[in-house]
Amino acid sequence: MTVLAMTGATTVVAAMATSAWEGTRERVIELFRRRGDERSTALQAQLDGDAELVTGEGDDTDAVREDLVRPWARRIGALLREHPEAADELRALIEEVSVPPAAQEWSQHITAHAGGAAFGAQGPGSSVHVHHHRPAAEGAP
Repeated sequence: MTVLAMTGATTVVAAMATSAWEGTRERVIELFRRRGDERSTALQAQLDGDAELVTGEGDDTDAVREDLVRPWARRIGALLREHPEAADELRALIEEVSVPPAAQEWSQHITAHAGGAAFGAQGPGSSVHVHHHRPAAEGAP
């Protein structure tokens, strides 16, 4: 359950900065409603505040996301301990919100001129293609 809670937390925090956030937010609230309505309002405020931190301006958004994952993992872990039946719903949320790596598209163009060298790689399973362009020698066909 710890791995599931961490995966759920990572998914929720990552979704905070995407166009899928509103739907994800509602699904998370629904998931936590099992714990009682009195906690639902506090949860909504926490989600909104955390999403504001993630989408706020500044260079620290990656650090903010990292800081938010552990508290959400604890919250989700506590929910799963109290309501183990919520695991399937959480798995469905993770699957729906997460973009599978195979569906991600990575593109990078690197050009070197005048005898320079260029290197690049990105994404899982990436490959690098190197093309050398050497000007034709004088007098060569």
